[in-house]
Amino acid sequence: MAISIALSFERGLTRVGTSDRLLSKVSEDSVLSVLKGAPEMTSPATEVPAPAEEGHRPPPDLLSNIRQLEFVAFKSKNLDTECYRGTAPLAELTIVSSADVFDQDTNREGLQRDLSPSHAAQAYDYAARMPDKERPRAFPEVVLNVRDKDVLRIEPVDGDGDHVRLIFDVDAIRKARSVKVSRVDGNHRLYYTAGDDRRQPIYLMAPFQIHIGLTKDQETGLFVDMNANQKGLNTSHLSWLMNRLSEEEVQMKEHPERWIAIRLAGDGYSPWHGIIHMGGSKIGAREQGLIRPVNLKSLEGGVKRTLSKSAYIHDITDIKAQYILLRNFWQAVKQVFPEEWANPKEYLILRNLGVVSLSTLAGTVIDRCLARQRIAVGDMGRYLTQCRGTWDWRADAVGDRSVSGMSGNRAALIVAGRMAEDLAEDDGVNFGDLTRQLVANEVPSS
Repeated sequence: MAISIALSFERGLTRVGTSDRLLSKVSEDSVLSVLKGAPEMTSPATEVPAPAEEGHRPPPDLLSNIRQLEFVAFKSKNLDTECYRGTAPLAELTIVSSADVFDQDTNREGLQRDLSPSHAAQAYDYAARMPDKERPRAFPEVVLNVRDKDVLRIEPVDGDGDHVRLIFDVDAIRKARSVKVSRVDGNHRLYYTAGDDRRQPIYLMAPFQIHIGLTKDQETGLFVDMNANQKGLNTSHLSWLMNRLSEEEVQMKEHPERWIAIRLAGDGYSPWHGIIHMGGSKIGAREQGLIRPVNLKSLEGGVKRTLSKSAYIHDITDIKAQYILLRNFWQAVKQVFPEEWANPKEYLILRNLGVVSLSTLAGTVIDRCLARQRIAVGDMGRYLTQCRGTWDWRADAVGDRSVSGMSGNRAALIVAGRMAEDLAEDDGVNFGDLTRQLVANEVPSS
């Protein structure tokens, strides 16, 4: 694989390059002095026994002096397109390329979507984090297209036409008013890697695929194919994988909603045990005749809503105790709504509307139980029984009590709010009664 760490200065175009063998000869002391920010090279060129440490980040001001960059690559085919493939430092790939961003008013022929700074920052942080042998990093290929062949010179390596040096005229690329080397895919990955006032350049190696002379329409075709045909990763599957990659203590502290949801799904005492789809294939479930009507991401979102809604649950600082409260609530739901729970095809309690609505109601029920210091399943069930008939959860129900046809967060808030109105304490007065009393007394009596 080609490795290129290039520093081309206005004082004499000095280059450090390595491939499977060295491409130029510069003394090791000189290389290190440049990488550490020394003002100039002081020793004559001699052979370098080993390349500078991969990933070392020279000061950003040095990058502004680069006049030429060279990548070693192999001529290749990708389906029916000819390209050059290799690896190069991320910062250098950024320096030689730029995004041609679509703007309906000023650049209707542009290609790239508008930059998401947060997404680009996440890509930078991913590449810049400390190496971890247990969790290696990798980027997919950055895809570039050289629109203007005058900014690129191609030289064979040892007379081999398929093994070449791609030599970019950085001066010409920087001075040009138009995009000379276009980022077809990988703009967010590259955007910050050359450094800015808050970030250092990243000189870790990443793979590239460089095309030469594609038309704008051909570029657009590749961009559409690479983006429109992608299927996003199932969010439940992603949550499960992220949980697997993290220590439990980290998950409990940084992602309590995910930790609680995954525990609800895996706890044999939880009513959710065995009925949560964790993402990935459903073939195994179908072969066993299992029905998993709720996905992990929906349950995780429900838990987050409960934790946000409840005023008192955070006074209990042990997340395991918080988990027991939520498990008790859902056990009570299953006991009070047994028919609805057992038949998810005929009732909507285990659809998204039901999960979100009841998760919202959970915050209210848990707060009332904590205030009374009565937190058993039966205590929560007593409240749920009061709102058992507030709504008709049948999928084919009609009428004012039907939830069929309702969807979205606003609908879930309405469903949960009506159920909360029917909750009463020992004196029999509920929020609905109190609401009517308050409205009736809107004008104070004299």
